[in-house]
Amino acid sequence: MITCIDTHTCGEPTRIVTGGIGFIPGDTVAEKMLYFQENLDWLRTMLMHEPRGQSVMSGAILTEPCDPAADVGVIYLETGGYLPMCGHDTIGVCTALVECGMVLVSEPVTVVTLETPAGLVEGRVKVENGVAQSVTFTNAASFVYDKDIRADIQGLGEVTLDIAYGGNFFALVDAHDVGIKISPEYYWAIRRIGTKIKDAVNEVFPVVHPEKPFINAVTHVYFIEQPVAPGMSGKSAAIITNGDVDRSPCGTGTCAELALMYSEKKIGLGEVFVNESIIGTTLSAKVVSESSVSNFPAVICEVEGAAYITGFHNYVVDPMDPLKEGFLLQ
Repeated sequence: MITCIDTHTCGEPTRIVTGGIGFIPGDTVAEKMLYFQENLDWLRTMLMHEPRGQSVMSGAILTEPCDPAADVGVIYLETGGYLPMCGHDTIGVCTALVECGMVLVSEPVTVVTLETPAGLVEGRVKVENGVAQSVTFTNAASFVYDKDIRADIQGLGEVTLDIAYGGNFFALVDAHDVGIKISPEYYWAIRRIGTKIKDAVNEVFPVVHPEKPFINAVTHVYFIEQPVAPGMSGKSAAIITNGDVDRSPCGTGTCAELALMYSEKKIGLGEVFVNESIIGTTLSAKVVSESSVSNFPAVICEVEGAAYITGFHNYVVDPMDPLKEGFLLQ
């Protein structure tokens, strides 16, 4: 039996695996992720895919940390594969750890350090009467990988984009340039165009993280639009690994966008950026310091948002079930 806590952050789900997986070998959480991917991937499809999951299902496996500075190790997974880092999942994990008493809770702020495949991530949970009000996490270093790339996209012609890293590699595209708006009525167009761009970029522009070579693909396309709602700084829609649309503003995508904006002097240190999703939910973020990743100038970003527990689940696998490992209809 596999035990899980489900949460959502800005409308995007997280299935947090708390027990039943057993020990995962590896000297780092990154190695644990690679072991899980190679040997236990059926557990990912079972938990993320139908009939237990759905197209935008995302998850986090809690495991023993390898770094003594960390409280918990986290492996991020979703319907389309594995992620070195995930912002909305991090907010969900920190919320569940506090509200379920899985870490020592202190008010008004509980600090939780996660060891992720992307590195150490510190979460600061605002707590009132034992309830998590919000989570602010300090992300791994974000940086611009390449700018003003021109890609030939089938049915669209030449599209100009930037590639930036915010915990995952993103192709950042102006939504206006490809004839879409970030709103629910453009949902299918966003999926279709985003998938075409992601496939074309990975075919022509290989990427490799200079310090973590297992991060070696553009996994997301991140559409950017000027906001219209009062108080918003930006509006975005991210295409996730399986080609669906993130319901949240995407925490790691927001960090990638801030890295690009900071490199272009469009935002300064400490300036709050409020990012709106396709369904109108928001995350806030800011650049808190400069850094570097190998030869790339980088920034350290903080992201703030709230998550909510939606359920507690015990999952089993019937060996007679022909769909025991799940399926995904797209």
